[in-house]
Amino acid sequence: MIVQGLFLMFIGMGVVFLFLIILVITVISASAFLRRYFPETEEISAHPAPAVSRDAEIAAVIAAARAFARS
Repeated sequence: MIVQGLFLMFIGMGVVFLFLIILVITVISASAFLRRYFPETEEISAHPAPAVSRDAEIAAVIAAARAFARS
């Protein structure tokens, strides 16, 4: 009975391992395919975007953290 359980465990682990290997190969090959046939292009603007101040956003995060710490 123990031998059958171990056999079943190794079969199950082998199937999961094979599935994960196939999944990794599929994701890598899909990534290579997409990079080759659909490359990312950067849009170069003649006018660079102005620097945005994030002071208000940082202040809001700090206020939320302090309010959360008080409760």
